[in-house]
Amino acid sequence: MPRGKKAYHENFQQYVDFIVHHPVYRGLPIKQKKDGSYAFVTAKGSKIGQERLRWIEKKAEELGFTIEDGVYAKVMREIHPTKYTTCQICGRSLSIYYIYPNKNAIADMYKTFKKKYSIIDSISDIWDDLLDNGYSEEKISKYFFDKCDIKESPTNLSKDEIIDKLEYACRVDGKALLGPGAMSNAPDRFDGFHSYNRCCRKKEDRGRWDSNMDTYNQDRRAYERWSDGNIHAANKFMRNEIFNGTSADHIGPISLGFVHDPRYLQPMPGNKNSSKRDRLSLEDIEKIIEVENRTGIYPASWYVKDIWEYIKTNYKDNTDKIESIYRDSMKQNMTNFMHLLYQIIIHTGDYGKELLAEFFLQPNYHYFEYDYEFNNLGEIIKQTPRHRTERSKGDMERYKRIAIDSVIEYVEKDNRNLKPTISKQNENERL
Repeated sequence: MPRGKKAYHENFQQYVDFIVHHPVYRGLPIKQKKDGSYAFVTAKGSKIGQERLRWIEKKAEELGFTIEDGVYAKVMREIHPTKYTTCQICGRSLSIYYIYPNKNAIADMYKTFKKKYSIIDSISDIWDDLLDNGYSEEKISKYFFDKCDIKESPTNLSKDEIIDKLEYACRVDGKALLGPGAMSNAPDRFDGFHSYNRCCRKKEDRGRWDSNMDTYNQDRRAYERWSDGNIHAANKFMRNEIFNGTSADHIGPISLGFVHDPRYLQPMPGNKNSSKRDRLSLEDIEKIIEVENRTGIYPASWYVKDIWEYIKTNYKDNTDKIESIYRDSMKQNMTNFMHLLYQIIIHTGDYGKELLAEFFLQPNYHYFEYDYEFNNLGEIIKQTPRHRTERSKGDMERYKRIAIDSVIEYVEKDNRNLKPTISKQNENERL
């Protein structure tokens, strides 16, 4: 990172310290500054840069690699101790292998499977998600093999074997389906990989990607905002045929604190849904109240309950305040909530993460134990125990991981306009 920019993320600083002192890099030149820190980045044409190239070439000979185009990346990938790099901007850890979908792949998967994925969803997670949504291994493997022009039959191959072949086709044969978590950048970077991971490659929008996260899954947004509701049933219902040709709209926006539940989903044209974003209208409020009265399912997550009860009681006499006051209050409440979670996490570490998950996420775990059938209103008409496989047993861990990571990302995003309104005294009391 050039001088004058913001400091490295704490996770990246820890990563640098780990890499610089790891024995696999013994002898790889690096300059130590007067303050004790290390110049992780250098110019290829500098003295240290040229010394690094010679070190890598010597390492290539030891490994039996031919000195040719691409050998520097090959060597640094081979010796990397964890195969994951940490982003200097957001602190996210991503694989150095080609396992993440590219932009065109995301668009094509949505066209084929009606599922939205992000550029940091691994192909393994995507595979599991498609299986959970009713697609067969045969259909999934054939789709990916066709996209990478792999002529071999995937019939007798395991998931890991299939993914290995996809990764090789994209990394070595130049197929455009998948990309790495971090691009090769030897000898400039000490570890041989760019310090901006793919999550933050677009520096003009720190930590985000095209269309402001339009490629995130709907379930991810619910996990990210610690939403209540039957989140697993909602994910299933979003594949119901009533949404064909439309998008699934949350009547009450998740980003304001409303639940992710099938009863509060409705079909809406994609362009209208995009323009709605996190707006709240009189029509929305009355529809939410109608669903609550009809189903008995509470529409708001626990942390926004008091505000929602106030709105229900007062909105009819204050319709002019719905967007300017009520919606803004819910949005501010979300910001305050995320900042409080963040303070707990950074002050208590793993203990705090586990405690938060136990209190606020674990009550939703039981929803993942069932499969559901619905009517067109999203009401559950049949619930049966879910056949649990090894791949589906990771649902709860993924839920927890996304929720925790998203708190940190939410608070540390530099260009977020809304700031918390919690006083230091109140913040300390809550801790």
